[in-house]
Amino acid sequence: MRQLSFCLFFLCLTNAELAAGQTPKSLRNDITIRPFFKIDFTDTQTRIIYDASDKSFYTIAWNGELFHLIPEASGSYTLQRLASADDHQINYLQGLALHEGTIYLVGNVVIQQGVSGYGKAVKAKITSGKMIWTEVFKTAEHASSKTLFDHAFSAICFSPDGKDMFIASGSRTDHGEVKDNEGLYPNLREIALTSTIFKIPATTEKLLLPDDSAALAPYVYVRGVRNAFSLAFAANGDLFSVENSGDRDDPEEMNWIRQGAHYGFPWEMGGNDTPMQFTGYKAEEDKLINHAYSAYQIGAFHDDKNFPQKPKNLTFRKPIQNAGPDADKYRDSATGKVMDASDNGKTISTFTGHRSPLGLVFDTKSGFGGEYTGKGFVVNFQAGSESYGPMQDPGQDLVMLDLKKNAAGDDYTLNAHSLVTNFKDPTDAHIVGNKLYVLEGQGQIWELTFPKEVVTAVSPATKGQFKAYPNPSQGRMVIEGPVNQESVEISVTDILGRQLIKETKKAVNGKTELDVSSLGGGIYMLKIESQSQLMTTKFLVNP
Repeated sequence: MRQLSFCLFFLCLTNAELAAGQTPKSLRNDITIRPFFKIDFTDTQTRIIYDASDKSFYTIAWNGELFHLIPEASGSYTLQRLASADDHQINYLQGLALHEGTIYLVGNVVIQQGVSGYGKAVKAKITSGKMIWTEVFKTAEHASSKTLFDHAFSAICFSPDGKDMFIASGSRTDHGEVKDNEGLYPNLREIALTSTIFKIPATTEKLLLPDDSAALAPYVYVRGVRNAFSLAFAANGDLFSVENSGDRDDPEEMNWIRQGAHYGFPWEMGGNDTPMQFTGYKAEEDKLINHAYSAYQIGAFHDDKNFPQKPKNLTFRKPIQNAGPDADKYRDSATGKVMDASDNGKTISTFTGHRSPLGLVFDTKSGFGGEYTGKGFVVNFQAGSESYGPMQDPGQDLVMLDLKKNAAGDDYTLNAHSLVTNFKDPTDAHIVGNKLYVLEGQGQIWELTFPKEVVTAVSPATKGQFKAYPNPSQGRMVIEGPVNQESVEISVTDILGRQLIKETKKAVNGKTELDVSSLGGGIYMLKIESQSQLMTTKFLVNP
């Protein structure tokens, strides 16, 4: 399974013409870039995380290696190899998390290459000595498809309250076709353990996940995700994923992950119907199929009379719509022509096909200033070429995601803005303060510096400034200002700009109170205005 899994990484082989030492280029004057660290002689690097307790970083590689970047007094870093597959037994490693001083690893154990294996997660306390690994879960042994489409167990993230783990398991097919592994598994398509995001209590140890839908039900959070390789929570507590579609030119999805929902795979990808489910389908006439891609070449697209029917009464959650201006190319299904959605007044679900979005992160602590505050960000692995990659879309960039929730509160749209281009196979990203770190597959780490948050407070020099405390808060905040009795207007908005509280208060002896007990955990904007003074600031509500 290892070298055959996760098709988007395989595509890096087609980019061999890109020169080593490729340097990212910022498209914004207020974002600077510098090389941060280079991990040499490594298998493909897939994840990076930060440990605030000692200001160090951890990364992992596909082959199971765990690395520690230790800060020195000089400002440089020392690299330590902490563990390998021999220590934790995961020889196809794709997921990494840090929670309460404990490292979590997620991936697959290959039993027989290209034949079978099982998913597994382990954890170990960070200590100065040898790391002792404890099994979190393992799955039943299941079949490899022996193709590029074995996406396996990958992403892991923790809920904001730290009580649960969310873990993604990818598909074993391109679009729901039979993958019998040369007859070893007759008529096998997807299984109960694939195309799923699981929710597992954070305290779990030695859990067995069987290949059985009924037995898995207590742990299944959502189904129908083809390959949710990156999971992340926004500051408001909503969970999102990004995933790559198959070998057809369907858009790549970003989804708002909501418990119990189904996201369409294998019947829909990128908002498009999978054509093999319809009688009389002719792959050679499909304008959305690139004949250079492996799924077409091995005959995975055909008139499949036994394609499973969509379950009755099942409603799919649709991908988030991207209104551009970037990462929004699509191929017209009638003409085969590549179009720019926003240029034509349209939206796309969500990104240009074959961009392979990874490294989803959110500025949850509002460390970025200006237009970047509270936004989401994603790196895109795949570069465009004549035969592979995004359609007339350069890819290999960092894209800012300006998400907006609708008035009903049941859906999002976004605007995508390309900020930094010319990465070389970027695989993950992590935010620390006002810096964003991008990890590339060959071990190069880049440090991107964003403008810092600027908190404004405007008042005459003879007047005292407003204060709002405690911060963080859980119930009530005290608003304190000039010692007089005047009315103050108070408003609270979330990071998406939605107004949640608006009140006019009478300040008695310069003080009044604001009830914030109705707000969920997260970061909010507080605006206080009187006749003599205006202040805006951010505050944190603890869950």
